[in-house]
Amino acid sequence: MLNKNDPLPLYVQLQRILKEDILKGKYGEGDMIPSENQLSSRFGITRATVRKGISTLVNEGYLHQVHGKGTFVCFKQMKYNVWNFGGFTDYLKSRNETPVSKLISIRKTTADDREYLEIKRARGVKKDGDKPLYLTIDASMIPLDLFPAIENYDFAVESLYNIMRTKYGIYPKRAELKMTCIQSDKLSREIFSFDRTMPLLTAQGKVYDMNNVEVERVKVIYGPKMDFNIVANMDTYIP
Repeated sequence: MLNKNDPLPLYVQLQRILKEDILKGKYGEGDMIPSENQLSSRFGITRATVRKGISTLVNEGYLHQVHGKGTFVCFKQMKYNVWNFGGFTDYLKSRNETPVSKLISIRKTTADDREYLEIKRARGVKKDGDKPLYLTIDASMIPLDLFPAIENYDFAVESLYNIMRTKYGIYPKRAELKMTCIQSDKLSREIFSFDRTMPLLTAQGKVYDMNNVEVERVKVIYGPKMDFNIVANMDTYIP
């Protein structure tokens, strides 16, 4: 049930419940979910709140609405690994290389009625006697209700995901990302050390823990010297 005393908005709580039901296979691809009236009655919330929660899942590609018929699941489970995404520090250490981070900016901000810490860093590798080779520009938004006082850590030297695991007991598990291409700007040209305009690959989306709770909103810009590979398994989800 929804917790009306929780500072998390009711539509976000509903969205989380419906998404978990889809990911666990309660509603499969092509299934119709309960109507707005049914969900409103079941959870004791207004139809407007239900509509807002469903609209978010439609925008994320989990549901689609057919006028006069209902709302249907259109999400097909895809399991994948993204090399070089996620624990950047862990990845480089596995290659016996020294990770380096440059803090570009840090500030508190609000999105969807929730307070976040926004951290922007250049991430790269440093070898003996050489200056850093920056490979990505990472912008992370960390929900402060889950990670109180996380702004007190030094993100120029500490791993964000290691802090989540060891200091807060929260383990990033799954990322939902949208891949796009952007044109380089002044900051990216400066960080990646090139002087002409060129397209760069970006990954933008959300990171969830083992309970499907959002733990990070992330945007990663990949530099031209970064290798990027995706392994995808398109098998049907089996709970």
